[in-house]
Amino acid sequence: MGVVSSMDIFNQIVYLTGSLTTIVCIILCLVLFFTCKRKNAKGERIELDSRTEEKPWPLGTWIAGVFVAGTGVALMYAPGDLVGYVQQGLNPVESITMVALLNGAPVWALYSVMGLWYMKHMDSKIGKLAAMLSTVLGMSISLWTGMNTVARFIGLSFPGLKFMLAAITVLVAMISARNNLLKGMSRLAFLVFFFAFLAVLSTPLTDFKFSPITGRITGNFWREYFCGATAASWIFWFLSWTPTVSRWLAHISKGRTMKEYIAGTMILPTVLAAVWMSVSWMYQDVIMGFNLAKNISSFIPCVIFIISGILFMTGTLDSDCKVFTEDLEFLSSGKLNRRATIPWYGLFVLFVFSLFISGIIREPFAFNEYSSLIFMPLIIMSVMECVKIAGNSRKA
Repeated sequence: MGVVSSMDIFNQIVYLTGSLTTIVCIILCLVLFFTCKRKNAKGERIELDSRTEEKPWPLGTWIAGVFVAGTGVALMYAPGDLVGYVQQGLNPVESITMVALLNGAPVWALYSVMGLWYMKHMDSKIGKLAAMLSTVLGMSISLWTGMNTVARFIGLSFPGLKFMLAAITVLVAMISARNNLLKGMSRLAFLVFFFAFLAVLSTPLTDFKFSPITGRITGNFWREYFCGATAASWIFWFLSWTPTVSRWLAHISKGRTMKEYIAGTMILPTVLAAVWMSVSWMYQDVIMGFNLAKNISSFIPCVIFIISGILFMTGTLDSDCKVFTEDLEFLSSGKLNRRATIPWYGLFVLFVFSLFISGIIREPFAFNEYSSLIFMPLIIMSVMECVKIAGNSRKA
């Protein structure tokens, strides 16, 4: 029997705390969804009071903005994890449920709850600093993961390829940020995702094996979810993203009712994750077989997936850039203009990304996990704020 180190015990305590926090956030979101009214006694919409100068986004554009903020990018990475969980001993149903959970309600409940906190405390310096740090760290490791995925799809690897792809993605995002193209980028990325979805379904399966969904939830699933190393890294991943995604949700959610907000930021991402994971498993040989260098028959779906992934990454970079530069301008009392600091954000992200691909930081995920602990106090404050909102909604 191996010796359990104090660091292993610490990791388990933190991970269990994070898991239990996500459960509390799910319960809070459901309470708010079912108890908050859409209209007051006069028949007027009860809209969320977000202290932002951003004008309300149309509902369809808002959903696309939520999607690009995190759902789309996560779903592009997730199919490969399905195979990984099966290799660890989980059956197909458990693997699909695991990845859907790690990209669905537990994660987005965190984002939703903290988003409500940001709406009330948009001018909080602590909140803005947390969002800025989260933005650079989270986006850098997402860019690193995304470029690895794109390079695998292409089937080519030569020095500088990943950095070149990352630099192009960042450049496009910076151009979009300077010209306020995010709403169009969000809608475009949302559409491309569904084209990618259709591309998988329509791919000729003559060279691929169809994978049926079999099995049931067993004790292995719960042991992996609450104690597994892979699940732990995913929880830490999303904890590190929480401040920046939540800050973005608060920024774009002005004019939404509580029911619309919870439905769009927790329920819809969960449904999308479950559907996409099911399709990804059935067509896993198609997706895992995407490789332009070895399999020319996968050309069309592969190209669509690559374009979709880069658009998602560009949209996420753009939204994060907006958060970063606005908060930097606020913290500098207007001395650092938002438009002037847009290149700074791109350089920061590429610098941290370079530390990852160069091997200077050898364990990007471990680096990300421990940096996420900084945000735990803010998450607890958000839960307390949400409990207060839920209490007031029940009294109303």
